[in-house]
Amino acid sequence: MGRALFKDAIGAAGLKATVRANKAGCLDQCEHGPTVVVYPEATWYGFVQPEDVAEIVREHILHGRPVERLRLAEACLNAASCPHKPRPQ
Repeated sequence: MGRALFKDAIGAAGLKATVRANKAGCLDQCEHGPTVVVYPEATWYGFVQPEDVAEIVREHILHGRPVERLRLAEACLNAASCPHKPRPQ
């Protein structure tokens, strides 16, 4: 997916001076696919695809409305088990 898509969407929204798109690893959430965290709220999104970037920037960052369909459940964050983690064999 890449940080470049977020940087482009942030710039297009006129937010370049106030919003940063930082690169990170899987943030210890690898089982949730590409993961994005929006701070200062610490809203976690999982399984993010390139086509979701504009919606996250527009809805959450610009208008303060989290994108619920992509939001990771609190119970899944840094948890020993969640529906997305592979079960031990």
